[in-house]
Amino acid sequence: MAGPGIRYWNFAIELSKYTDVTLLCPNECTLDAKFKIKQISSSTLKEELTTANSVILQGVTLWQYPFIKKSKVPIVVDLYDPFMFENFEVEKSSANVNQLHLSSLTIILDQLSAGDYFICASEKQRDLWIGMLTAINRVNAKEYKINSGLEHLIGVVPFGIPIDEPIHNTNVLKGVVPGIYQEDKVLLWGGGIWDWLDPITAIKALHILSLKRNDIKLFFMGIKHPNSQVPISKKTLESIALSDSLDLTNKFVFFNDWVEYGLRQNYLLEADIGLNVHRNHIETRYSFRTRILDYMWCELPIVTNDGDVMSELVEKHGIGEVVHINNENILASTLESMLDTDVLQNYKVGFKEIKNIYLWENCISPLKEFCLSPVKSNGKSEMLKVKGLYNIYNIRIQKLYKYILKGDFKIILKKILGNKTT
Repeated sequence: MAGPGIRYWNFAIELSKYTDVTLLCPNECTLDAKFKIKQISSSTLKEELTTANSVILQGVTLWQYPFIKKSKVPIVVDLYDPFMFENFEVEKSSANVNQLHLSSLTIILDQLSAGDYFICASEKQRDLWIGMLTAINRVNAKEYKINSGLEHLIGVVPFGIPIDEPIHNTNVLKGVVPGIYQEDKVLLWGGGIWDWLDPITAIKALHILSLKRNDIKLFFMGIKHPNSQVPISKKTLESIALSDSLDLTNKFVFFNDWVEYGLRQNYLLEADIGLNVHRNHIETRYSFRTRILDYMWCELPIVTNDGDVMSELVEKHGIGEVVHINNENILASTLESMLDTDVLQNYKVGFKEIKNIYLWENCISPLKEFCLSPVKSNGKSEMLKVKGLYNIYNIRIQKLYKYILKGDFKIILKKILGNKTT
């Protein structure tokens, strides 16, 4: 499972303690659970909507299944991933970047118009989304009269941490992966290599360290997304090419395909430092790096850059180091200074308090409250339409989704704007 799958799996676990839950997955799921799991399809979703009291969704789900908007079921839109900022990084060197941004923005505006309740991952994100909701008049006199703080309209539901302590039940890294030895120090990149992250600086820092020591290794936990429709990222290809050119691959730098969700704690518990390296841009500011929650769960000291809410938590609770400049020499120096056993132990103290804050059962409270008493939004009728860009109801949803995956953004733009320009 990638981030969204992990998030919704835990939503289902927690909500099923209080109500009946059906989790609809893009692929067949064989995991055991105390709630219903089905593979999503139009027919299955339509059937579930006939008995559901609320529906929770994110991403392009409304575009794939537009009939959800016509149902009488209150819609919860999960906005924890402001993907329009991610796409700036993914396509920043492409001539199609503006077309992709317009398609992303249209998807988001569709969600903001359809939702009865919204959730996001942080207070910083909440401010962003309240601004966008205000711009289309979803924040209006009717909503303000209900609750002037808008808690009934949008709540903060961050990514969480399991209540069960992680258990190491099999060796996976040290003494197992060829080239990683029992006495080595392992730097773990605990997730995918996405275009908005900065693995390049991490690899360059490892190269600097490799010239002085042979016991520090960098392990990328997953380079292939479990959803086969998600292509390998450009940043992954750049990272492998750089590692190869420096003669680091399978000696000091290791690229793993993917790790099963139920086995990830073994990697985290064997590692010595969890890495989260990015650049300080707009995507970073509104991000919520899910890999850091796993680092917290396993009490793995963290090295990250500044600019996001997670770096603020790392500094506040003393659970790692924040590097304020993207420079391989500074990163290498920071990592080497931390890798003394006694120094690493000093970071463990701050994890106890923060882990309690981010337990899934605590994080999910606003969502649970809405799902136990779901209501349709009275203020939705006051919403403004965005001319041109917003005329999405004539778009053939399935084709557009395929165009997004293929990167055929000129066709998307034509279908969104109907040959108009903005």
